[in-house]
Amino acid sequence: GLDGTDEQLQKLFSWLNLVLSIPVIAYSASDYFISAARSFRQKQINIDVPIALGLLALFLRSTFDIVTGFGPGYLDSFTGLVFFLLIGRWFQGRTYDALSFERDYKSYFPLAVQRKDGDKLLPTVIYNLRKGDEIRIRNLEIVPADSKLIDNIAYIDYSFVTGESRPVKAASGDLVYAGGRLIGQPARFLVEKETTQSHLTSLWNKEAFQKKHESRYRKIIDRSARIFTWIVMGIALITGIYWYVSEPSQTWLVLTSVLMVACPCALALAAPFTYGSMLRAFGRNNFYVKNSDVIERLAVIDAVVFDKTGTITHDSVPGITFNGDMTDDEFAAVGLLTGCSTHPLSAILHKAIRQKTRNEILNFNEWPSKGIAGTVNGVHYKIGSAVFTGFRLPVHTNSAQVFVSINDDVKGYFLIQTSVRENIGPMLTRLGKRCRAMLSGDNDSDRAMMEKIFPKNTELRFNLQPLEKMEFVAALQNGNQKVLMVGDGLNDAGALKQADVGLAVAEDAGLFTPGSDGILQGNQVHNLDKFLSLARSSTRILKTAFAISFMYNAIALTFAVTGHLTPLVAAILMPVSSVSVVGFSTIAVNTITKLKLRSE
Repeated sequence: GLDGTDEQLQKLFSWLNLVLSIPVIAYSASDYFISAARSFRQKQINIDVPIALGLLALFLRSTFDIVTGFGPGYLDSFTGLVFFLLIGRWFQGRTYDALSFERDYKSYFPLAVQRKDGDKLLPTVIYNLRKGDEIRIRNLEIVPADSKLIDNIAYIDYSFVTGESRPVKAASGDLVYAGGRLIGQPARFLVEKETTQSHLTSLWNKEAFQKKHESRYRKIIDRSARIFTWIVMGIALITGIYWYVSEPSQTWLVLTSVLMVACPCALALAAPFTYGSMLRAFGRNNFYVKNSDVIERLAVIDAVVFDKTGTITHDSVPGITFNGDMTDDEFAAVGLLTGCSTHPLSAILHKAIRQKTRNEILNFNEWPSKGIAGTVNGVHYKIGSAVFTGFRLPVHTNSAQVFVSINDDVKGYFLIQTSVRENIGPMLTRLGKRCRAMLSGDNDSDRAMMEKIFPKNTELRFNLQPLEKMEFVAALQNGNQKVLMVGDGLNDAGALKQADVGLAVAEDAGLFTPGSDGILQGNQVHNLDKFLSLARSSTRILKTAFAISFMYNAIALTFAVTGHLTPLVAAILMPVSSVSVVGFSTIAVNTITKLKLRSE
């Protein structure tokens, strides 16, 4: 604003501007330059490169003008630009914290264990555990917190932690780390250190347990961001040449505006916040998936395979009868042994048997799809299938059967009237042709019941070993089908890992496997088709968010190229565009979730 007569003042204030702007470029704007330099070292172009170039162009041109006496430069615009960029980054951070899905998702993640309360063992959510609490871990359950072993010996599978499934022997007083899975006989532990839900989810998300499915949208976003950045730099170069020829005084401001406003930030944020919001929505409805890639895979599922026991059926039964001859002590021993197993039929028997014993179990073991065995008071028990216990006579019944042998002498069998989960039939009907098979390790006593609730073209297979289930899933995949396996996480561990998406159904959320992609609580199985529909909706929301981002950049670039947008306005618009895309994704996901699950 000074006229030509105040030339000395002009120079003084120009040099003062330069001195004052040095801390701005050296400190305030340093994150942008560090990020851009890092991207060049990695031979990639990230979204901070155009911003860094714009800032550098303004500063160097202004410095040149001041040093040569050509003019006062644009350091007021430069400093204001950095100011608004940092305010925008702060605004984005506050918005993302308010919409944080990672923290909320992990707090929804369920895991409960048995904690000793007086003489009783009560299910307790792990974030309620405190140092000094005594907990009891059953076969195949996860140790939720760093704990000391109370019992003499235990075998721990650290596959969650290391990826190596060979059991490690622990002795009394040894520290067992959170994430270890107990193998064999149940054991008591003393909690040494409280743990967080997020610690276990981070173990669950270890690279060793990720399926080799490349995220389609992540690939699109990464490629688009790189291409978009190069296109923006090309447009900026052409724009700079045009304005240098037509109106040199505006060249650097227009050039900087183009570099600022055409930031693909909104594009890069669309997928994380769309899928992240869906993760949180799923968690609110007792469906917990490992990460956002699982939602992307759920959206393209065209074949669903179910386990029977603990998935289609559950432990709410009208009654249990025993055909055979056992004493009260023997019933008590059976109740004690079944309490060590997390298999659904074991859980039913443990709850139903009223006789109790203070004896201890020795040599407990469990064989998937076969049964459990152990020694109580010097007597060896086998509980499970007819073949496992040595029962040879045919049993004609529509009930599930659990046989008992004592010292290799078959004493009889329990008949368990299977209950189908409420509203499971309508869900299977809505799945239609996508419902491909029901695979069970049990005998076919429930065939008639399963035929009534499954669609006509569904394959019903019984007496299957875990390997056979896995091979069936692999055969469907070889036919170019995307398979969802839904099981209890015990006999189905191989099939869950083989499937494109494996969901473990849990009643008390105390059991899941590294190979599973999600946990579906039992009371939500009847909503499975709705969750699949929500996953498909999330991809449509993501495409809309992409469109909004591209539309914003097209409009903003038009104004910037024609010189109708100042760098300061561009710096304000950049975070606003990101927040608008994030807000759209979050609101759209929450709205569609309420609409699809409103009957609940």
